[in-house]
Amino acid sequence: MWKLIRVAFTIKSGEAVREGVVKAVPALVRPLIKRFFSGEVLAAARALPVVGKHLLQRNVIKIGIPLVGVPLAVVLNRYTTLLAGRHAQAVFRNEARVIELAEGMSKRSQHPQLMLWVAWLVIRANREIADDEALLMRHLVRLVREQHQVVDEQLADLVDIDPAEVWERIDAEPGDLSDILDVADRVATVDGAVNAHERAVISELRDRCRRV
Repeated sequence: MWKLIRVAFTIKSGEAVREGVVKAVPALVRPLIKRFFSGEVLAAARALPVVGKHLLQRNVIKIGIPLVGVPLAVVLNRYTTLLAGRHAQAVFRNEARVIELAEGMSKRSQHPQLMLWVAWLVIRANREIADDEALLMRHLVRLVREQHQVVDEQLADLVDIDPAEVWERIDAEPGDLSDILDVADRVATVDGAVNAHERAVISELRDRCRRV
């Protein structure tokens, strides 16, 4: 649902669009938006998690959304359609990239259950979860279940992961853990450059894998 809203509103992952924004909708369309997007409709939209904060009436007018239910389709010009199409293409291409990454990680992993714990530790390193990180984790869990028959109920119930528990699992695992280090590096870069929190987790992980 969030993916469809992002495409419809031309919203980038985790933020309002900054590039390619439609500067304004035709003057004749503004009264339509104001009449439709007000009162109870506006209140309900503002209550949506994550995207609700973007749904101010002025933002809807500014972005010029091709939203289902608003009678704007007949007045949206060719430029707006092309912009929404390019944005949708980018969203789905990026999703394909993340899924491909998850498939490669699961296929190469010699420690699928430990891989999930390490991936979640790196994702939660800075206490924030980017859309690409959430997508990667969702597909990792699915692929590990399908390819390795691993279902970790304990991990599924976690919100805040305790690094000490992951280190205990690392220390208790014999043999080569190079695949786990590779997982940590790939997870850290899935949403862009590695931040300081992720770098610290990976450094500690590298030291422990070497000791093992």
